[in-house]
Amino acid sequence: MQVQRILTAMVVGVVASASAFADQAVNKIRFGVEGERTRIVIELSEVADFHAFTLDGFSDRLVVDLPQSAWTVTGLESGEGVGHGLVDEFRFFDNSADSSRVVFELEHPAVITAQFALDPVMQGGNHRLVIDVERANSEAFASASGFQYAQGLDSLIAERAEAVYTPPARERRVIVLDAGHGGHDPGSSGQNGTHERTVTLAAARELRQQLIATGRYEVFLTRDSDEFKTLQQRVQVAADVRADLFLSIHADSVPTNRNAHGAAVYTLNDRAENRARRLALDEAEHSNQADVNNILVSLELREKRNQSSAFAEIMLEHLARSGPLLSNPHRQENFYVLLDSRVPAVLLEMGFLSNREDERNLNSPSSRRRQMRAVTSSIDAYFAGRGDEGETQEIHTTLRPAP
Repeated sequence: MQVQRILTAMVVGVVASASAFADQAVNKIRFGVEGERTRIVIELSEVADFHAFTLDGFSDRLVVDLPQSAWTVTGLESGEGVGHGLVDEFRFFDNSADSSRVVFELEHPAVITAQFALDPVMQGGNHRLVIDVERANSEAFASASGFQYAQGLDSLIAERAEAVYTPPARERRVIVLDAGHGGHDPGSSGQNGTHERTVTLAAARELRQQLIATGRYEVFLTRDSDEFKTLQQRVQVAADVRADLFLSIHADSVPTNRNAHGAAVYTLNDRAENRARRLALDEAEHSNQADVNNILVSLELREKRNQSSAFAEIMLEHLARSGPLLSNPHRQENFYVLLDSRVPAVLLEMGFLSNREDERNLNSPSSRRRQMRAVTSSIDAYFAGRGDEGETQEIHTTLRPAP
C-alpha cells in the first residue's frame, strides 16, 4: 500500500509538471477545404511521430496522438477551437505523462486518405503534421474507425478518460442541465395526471434563467422542448461543451406508497464506479506507458466521484432550506447519465409525483422558483469552494444540438 501511495504521488507530480517542461509545442492548427476533402495541418516546434485515427460512437471524431507537448496556439489558450470544412471543433489535452492528444469533432463521417509530416518551409519554421480526411458514408467510416478494444459504454468510459484534465480557462463555468424524459417518454405520472417530462423541463428552464442571472455561468440544456433524447445524446452534450458540471433533473413516483415525499440527490454507486474503473483499466491503452496511464484513469474516476459527492452534499444543505427532503437523501445508483468518467454529475429527484403535496409543488411556479434558487445557491457554493471567482459578464445561452 505504501508503494502504491508513493507511485501515485510520483505520477501526479509528473503529470502536473510535464507540460511545463515539454520541449515540443503545438504552435498552430489550420484547415484547408477542397470539395469533399478537408486538410488538417498541425504545426509543431519540433519534428514528431504521430498517429491519426477516427472514432465512431456517440459522435464522429478524428484523433491525433502526439508526443507530450505544450499548447501555445495564440488566441486559443483554453485548448479549444472551431474547425472548418468537415471539422466542427477541436480540443487539446495531455493524454498521459508522455503523450498529448488533439480531438477533432467531425460534422459528418469521414475517412483518412493521407497522413504525413513535412519539414519547415524555412529555417526556424514549424514542422507540419498533415492529415487529409474525405467525406464518407456511415458504413465506410465505421469500418475504418474505432478503438480496437472497446464498444458502447465501455468506449465512452475509456475514450473520455483524459488523464490530465484541467477545466479550460473560462470567464464562466459551463453547466449542462438535463431535463429528464420527454417526447414519447413521459416518465412518471402524478395522481392528477402530471407528467414528469413536463415538470423537469419547466425546472430546467427556471434553473437556466436563474444561473444566467448570476452572470457566472454558461448554460446548456440537453433538451429545450418536449422531445425525446437518448441517454447517449444527453451525455454527449456534456462532452461536446466540456461541461464543468452535469445536473440531471427528475421527479420520482412510488404509487404503492403515497406518503413518500421530498427531494433526493443521487450520485454514482460503488458497483457502477468499480465497473467503470475496471473496464477503463482493463481495456484502455492511451499510451505506451500503460501502467502509468492506468493509474491516472483510476485517479480520474475517483476524483470525478469525489467532486460529484461533494456537490451532492452541498446541494442537499441548500435544498433542506427550500422544502422537505427524502429520508437518507444522498443516494447512489447506477444511472447511465452519471457514468461519464470526467464530468462531475448528479441526479436531482425534485419530489414525488405520487404524493399530492409534492405534485402540487412541482406544478407551482413559486415552489419551483424556490427550489431552483436553492440549487443555484448550491452551484455557487460548490464553485466558490473550488476557488472559482464569479465575474458578471454578458451570457449567451445555447441549446447544444445532439447528434
